[in-house]
Amino acid sequence: MTLLLGALALALLASIWVVFPILARRLAVVGDVAAGQVLDAEARKRVALASLKEVEYDRVGGKLDEADYQEVRARLEREALLAIRATEAARRAGDAPADANAHACGFVNPPGSRFCSGCGARLT
Repeated sequence: MTLLLGALALALLASIWVVFPILARRLAVVGDVAAGQVLDAEARKRVALASLKEVEYDRVGGKLDEADYQEVRARLEREALLAIRATEAARRAGDAPADANAHACGFVNPPGSRFCSGCGARLT
């Protein structure tokens, strides 16, 4: 009988050990580090810059001729400039925290980060 009670107690403790982190995470209050407007502007900037790289790779790979490349590149450069300006305007408006979490590359990392999510560099 004692063995059965010990096994049940051990099973109960093991199930609590497994279930508690799941429930604690679900009940935790999660807040945004940066405002939504800043995050949207950052996302637009990243997509525009990644698209510029992709177009360059397509030209080098022979998928685009020079005329199409110039046309697409000009359009993407305009979009990238607009996105960069929108990001800077959102940060100047005070929506983004101007603290130690902002890395030199411009990415605002969550508190406690050890590496930049934007460029991968180690944060000090």
